[in-house]
Amino acid sequence: MRTIKTQADLRCLRKAQVFSEPFTSYLEEEFLQLKEAFDFDGADEQFTLDMYGYMVVLEKGDNLRDLSTVGLRREEGGLLGSLPEFVEKVERNGECWYKVVVIYTNEYGMAFYVPAEAIADDEQVASWLEEQADNQA
Repeated sequence: MRTIKTQADLRCLRKAQVFSEPFTSYLEEEFLQLKEAFDFDGADEQFTLDMYGYMVVLEKGDNLRDLSTVGLRREEGGLLGSLPEFVEKVERNGECWYKVVVIYTNEYGMAFYVPAEAIADDEQVASWLEEQADNQA
């Protein structure tokens, strides 16, 4: 699991080449859109998602049924027990991932990004994501 709260977090991901170029570029676009949405007009380095809810990138091996470290408790089913505001399936350059937005309070929500390859071995999660995305379409 990777968390993105600042521009520096994105630079670290890009430098480490943890994810593919298309996915990394998408995460950077998402971050910039959030910065604009929160009408932040300071220096890029000063912007942080701490007070709004940050971006969480899930990876192969992460337990989507227990994301307690980011507020989705095992006892409640983790991501699968959440009631997402929306789920979007994104396809670019032959890759696929899901964006899942969960609202915690009126002022705080988290965006979860789930690459399809990270959940390829978990039919239940893949099915849940597809169903959620289809319900939004």
